[in-house]
Amino acid sequence: MEMDLLRRFNEICNTGVAMAGYTSGLCGEWVEERFERLAAELTIESSRMIMANQHHTDKVSVMRMEDAGYGIIRSHDDDYFDAMITAQTGVMLCIHTADCVPVVFLDPVKKVVGISHSGWIGTSKRIAAKTVRKMVDEYKSRPEDIICAMGPYNHSCCYEVGEDVLERFRESFSETECEMLFEEKNDKGKYMLDLGGAIRLALQQEGVNPENIFDEGHCTYHTSTFSSWRRTGDKKKQILTYIMLK
Repeated sequence: MEMDLLRRFNEICNTGVAMAGYTSGLCGEWVEERFERLAAELTIESSRMIMANQHHTDKVSVMRMEDAGYGIIRSHDDDYFDAMITAQTGVMLCIHTADCVPVVFLDPVKKVVGISHSGWIGTSKRIAAKTVRKMVDEYKSRPEDIICAMGPYNHSCCYEVGEDVLERFRESFSETECEMLFEEKNDKGKYMLDLGGAIRLALQQEGVNPENIFDEGHCTYHTSTFSSWRRTGDKKKQILTYIMLK
């Protein structure tokens, strides 16, 4: 299933500088043939795609043309990172998720894009906000110009977490903020965490305008179209999210 996450963005900023979207149902074994099929659909070369080396870090890497093909036709090394930015046209940044939040970023003024994989660990470390900060540091972007969108993820209606997760969030979010993000314990002694709300809050505190933050709206747990590890227990089925400067 293909959907253009930047459709509404382009309507707002009246620009066609980037393309973004996601494909559900790809296997977790990221073999070259699967990317070849996706590349053919998007009319690009798979050698221009980059897959993040995800490990629930808060590291944001800057990608250039010489990095093209990393994780696709070239093997990953031990350099883990869960977010990427680039000002290079024709290089597609990719991440995979299956309940975590995929976030894409566009600065239509400086012509910069980014992407981040934000599970509860990355969200507690404010990886989306750090992606914005990296765009500012590397390319002189202004937070108020940056447009952000969250793809399908496990929403607060069904995202159960324990006390240990709440404690991790308390390291970077205030007690008042945690009270907003964590619903009271349910009958199983679990909290319900609003991952999207936490990302939105962190982005706004980084200077992103609230009206420039979008949520695609689908919950992976409740929408069978999308891969969900919590719903199915199948770690091989995941969602691929991508963004590229045209």
